[in-house]
Amino acid sequence: MKLVVTTGDYAHTRTLAAKADPRFSAIPVFPSRMYRLSAFYVRAGIHHPEQLAGGRIGVVRYGQTAAVWGRALLEEKFGIEASKIKWWVAERQSFEPDGVELNQAGSVKALQAMLADGRLDCLFSTSVPEIFRRGQSKRLFPDWAKEERALFQQSGVLPIMHTVLVRRTLVNAHPELPAVLVRRFDAARRAALDWLSDTDASVLPLPLHHGWVEAQLRDEAFDAFENGLERNRRVLDAFASHMHAQGLTPRRIAPDEIFGSGL
Repeated sequence: MKLVVTTGDYAHTRTLAAKADPRFSAIPVFPSRMYRLSAFYVRAGIHHPEQLAGGRIGVVRYGQTAAVWGRALLEEKFGIEASKIKWWVAERQSFEPDGVELNQAGSVKALQAMLADGRLDCLFSTSVPEIFRRGQSKRLFPDWAKEERALFQQSGVLPIMHTVLVRRTLVNAHPELPAVLVRRFDAARRAALDWLSDTDASVLPLPLHHGWVEAQLRDEAFDAFENGLERNRRVLDAFASHMHAQGLTPRRIAPDEIFGSGL
């Protein structure tokens, strides 16, 4: 059976668009969104983001969506330029920028070892590294949840991580399909919120989740998870600028070039 619908790292989706890849068509449905302050792990002696300027940072994949948002945060809030960092990567990608020093570590395990013995100042990892669990590193932002909430309250948007991809041959055969899928995914999102809000019985193995959900709904945080191009244009435009500024796309690729109009 051929794969019809899947999710993909949004940065990779943009590079596919830049190269006019014919296999998939993206629709503006975003099942994964989050800030990534929790992903910065640092060695002993690093207490403030500004200390990373001109330093050594490891990342699994330089071009992944989370890393793009992470570098944008470092530059915009703390003045840390990616071009002045010595980068170490676990995995090479086909889209890598000019003017940036990328060194090959070989594996995620190697990156963790480099942070543990001080050869790296910071490791950007979307997964919690073992060296953190063993107490050999610490988070750059200890109160990351509070700081991420403040970022959301300031901006009203959540960084997009993934989008949904559909086989282009199917879209060509059924031009109405993208709009239909966007509506169906949004209906599923609303149903999930109703399910989470049901106080009759717990649907998550978290004892305090009802209070959290009510607070999020009251603050309209879940509005940031809406699908559709226009409702997400601000965050998509921001990411387009970050990708181009970081040398990961040859030009700034507008969201309309990826998703098309009317979505």
